[in-house]
Amino acid sequence: MNDEQMTDRPRVDYETAWDSYAQQWQETNPQLSHIGDEWIGKAAGAANSLAEYEALIEQEFIAPYIKPEHTVLEIGIGGGKTGSLLLKYCDRLICADISSQMLQAARSRLGVDRVSYVKLDGLTLDGIAQGAADVCFCYDTMVHVEAVDIFNYLTRIPKLLRGDRLCVFHHGNILSELGWQKFAGEWDKNLLGRRDGTAFSIMTDTIMEKFLNHLNYEILLKNTSSVPRDCVWICKAPLNS
Repeated sequence: MNDEQMTDRPRVDYETAWDSYAQQWQETNPQLSHIGDEWIGKAAGAANSLAEYEALIEQEFIAPYIKPEHTVLEIGIGGGKTGSLLLKYCDRLICADISSQMLQAARSRLGVDRVSYVKLDGLTLDGIAQGAADVCFCYDTMVHVEAVDIFNYLTRIPKLLRGDRLCVFHHGNILSELGWQKFAGEWDKNLLGRRDGTAFSIMTDTIMEKFLNHLNYEILLKNTSSVPRDCVWICKAPLNS
């Protein structure tokens, strides 16, 4: 198959989808201050308000793991909601996203003090220096990413980490009750390999465990209770060979 044939094949255009989402956000959410504040964890069974959801993320997945000396790489920074929480604990934050519009929104919220920004291409993580971070944090992002694209990122993350090499990965799980309800409610909108990049992907905790074990990540914690629809992993990336 040549490059032209591959280009013609259906694909998930994450970049255009999230650029469009960011551009339309102000019109659809005039009452909110920042992109991402509309996601309060209610549909995931995790919380009933923004404050409650942010407290859960901070207390369960940030405070126990992020140290004052850490540089954190966040893949899928979005509008900077989790980034603002991470900055309370870490030394520096690298904000990476496929959407330039989201990066602009994050920059408006987080500024440039202790923060840097990287535009991703969706395939590689080449804009991030090897050994640049102690932690990779990816929350509320993989729920929208196809399983094969998640695996691709997992193969590339280890070389970017140093020190504690800690990873926090959050993804959807259609084997949970709420995850299945989500899938059942939108499967017919995503046929023949076509779907909007903001839609939920088909992913399970079993698939992710296979990915992590195959790639020699050390699993420290699997959490399916804090965000009942989804799954969150705390793990250590393997040393980059």
